[in-house]
Amino acid sequence: MPVQAIPLALLASLYPFGLAVLLLLLRPPRPRARSAVFVAGAGVCTLAIGFAVVFALRGAGLDEDSQQTARYGFQLTVGAVFLILALVLARRPSKQDAGESRISRAAAESGLLAAFTAGIVLYTPSPSYLSALQVVGTTKLSTAAAAVWVVIVVVLVLITIEVPFLLYQFAPGWTIPRLTAADEWLKRNARATLIAVLAVLGIWEVASGLAGLV
Repeated sequence: MPVQAIPLALLASLYPFGLAVLLLLLRPPRPRARSAVFVAGAGVCTLAIGFAVVFALRGAGLDEDSQQTARYGFQLTVGAVFLILALVLARRPSKQDAGESRISRAAAESGLLAAFTAGIVLYTPSPSYLSALQVVGTTKLSTAAAAVWVVIVVVLVLITIEVPFLLYQFAPGWTIPRLTAADEWLKRNARATLIAVLAVLGIWEVASGLAGLV
């Protein structure tokens, strides 16, 4: 069922760098315009990838009942990749991602084009987002329903920047302190959260794939 994509999309929304960049862009000058194009860039990227992945899976026939073995084999492979990523990340020394930090600084110090580009670059697909798309792409749906589910997944993936952006439009003084606190919490717990998400997703995908194959 496509509803299984909802918790996966919400997991994908827990992205500290996206929230951090939004917080930087909500500072003068032009906080509303720069934050708006950042959210738009993230939306363009996630929607384009979402439609491409889902309709590629449908084009491969993985949404058909006759392709159950291929679908479960795909799930098993995806789960194994997630578990490997979780293991690699857990064993790697903790350090800040310099590339994403440079993107954050560039977006904060530059104009609208840089903010839009940052939205695209930072919201390339995460494992949780790809898992959500896999659920949609391998579920038997009409073309219109599949497209609607891609939009739903994208809205949920971006909820941690969409909601603060909208709140800022009406109550900037109330929003900024709370956004700062949320950003600090995510920064402190980002690594552990990502490892846990990858491990849970990996176990879920492997178990689902094995159950379907058996």
